Amino acid sequence: MSDPIDTRNAGGLASQPTRGWRIAFLVLCTVGLCLSADLARLHLKVHTDPDYHAYCAMSERVNCETVATSDWAVTLGLPTAIWGILVYLSLGALAVWGLFTRPRSRSWPFALLCLLTLGASAYSVALLLISHLIIGSVCLVCVGTYLVNFALLFTAVAEVRRLGRPIREAVCEELVAAIREPAAVIGLVGLLLAAASVTRLVIPTYWSMVSGFGPGGLAIGATPEGAHWIGAVKPTLTIEEFSDYQCPHCLRGHEQLRKLLAQSGDKIRLVHRHYPLDQQCNPALDKPFHAAACAYSRLAHCAGAQGRFWEANDYLFANGHRRDPVTAAELAEALNLEPKELSGCVADPKTAAVVARDLAAGRALKIRGTPTFVIGDQTYPGGIPTEVIAARLGAAREPPKGNDCSPSEPRPGDSGACASPASDAPPQAYPPVPP
Repeated sequence: MSDPIDTRNAGGLASQPTRGWRIAFLVLCTVGLCLSADLARLHLKVHTDPDYHAYCAMSERVNCETVATSDWAVTLGLPTAIWGILVYLSLGALAVWGLFTRPRSRSWPFALLCLLTLGASAYSVALLLISHLIIGSVCLVCVGTYLVNFALLFTAVAEVRRLGRPIREAVCEELVAAIREPAAVIGLVGLLLAAASVTRLVIPTYWSMVSGFGPGGLAIGATPEGAHWIGAVKPTLTIEEFSDYQCPHCLRGHEQLRKLLAQSGDKIRLVHRHYPLDQQCNPALDKPFHAAACAYSRLAHCAGAQGRFWEANDYLFANGHRRDPVTAAELAEALNLEPKELSGCVADPKTAAVVARDLAAGRALKIRGTPTFVIGDQTYPGGIPTEVIAARLGAAREPPKGNDCSPSEPRPGDSGACASPASDAPPQAYPPVPP
């Protein structure tokens, strides 16, 4: 009679499962769960707190805020981080099931976990490529989850191989076993889908909410040059904002300024200037960057011709980062504009000349990215320090928290701005576009 504790077969390979690899798998699931929870918190803060500045927003190329505000941060109606939480919980539940239930096969359930973690690793590679090639910025916390996925795959493969099983044979055996006894598997999948459905019902779509929509009772008008302004009729402080509707940092700056105007709109005037980082109309760029930004600037101008500039301004900031571009027909329907008049205006060369005028003004000021704010002859890339606003308004004390137009905790290398990828200059805190 053989000793049941002997876990070695004739080839020197283990024939019985051990708890070591399984506990390691559960530890990795816990790490992934914590990282995903932090990403979910970060996604919420970035979209709902204009004063929030993430610890992982380090530069233009390494910036979790940029990734969080991209359209890829939401999958099937839920933040991608929430899906990460649900997946790590499911993988952990399956590993625990293998620890405490009668095994369907010698490797159960690690061959299935090989298959599932292979899918998670492939998805991680896809997201990393999207971050690098499409978003143009990488999230370090996301990279942490990718590493966890690869480690989970390695752990699952190592356990199956330790048991002396060919991976393909073990996967087929466990799939057959799952089909023969489907109740538990269907229950686990059903629980995952139910959790996702309930979460989708409970969590509001905060990532698509617009903080302001239209003038909001503030005075509006146009400068002698035709640039649209909002705020004070007789301003103590005038701020020119050079901005791009596809720049995630511009969205943050837009929300901060609207919050500031809501509190000091009788003293501050905001003038919007178009500075799309799009080679279609911006001669400073020699390769694609924000591919729809020029079109969005023309749309905003033409909505202004029908008296709805600030409504269009808010709508384009809220939706400019989407994968599917905002069209003239969509904007006309959303803002109750005359569609033929809007389309005709967009195609009019005079509209392109308006955008070109703002771009030329920006180049004359040596603007190197968006958003850039101008007060008098002074430019402020990324944001305006609170002390500058306080001094310009003649305030006796610093404005209360929430009036800051700059990131709350500026970090080395992070300007809080979108910069063109076409610069050959040495790295700086605010990478310049070529002249």
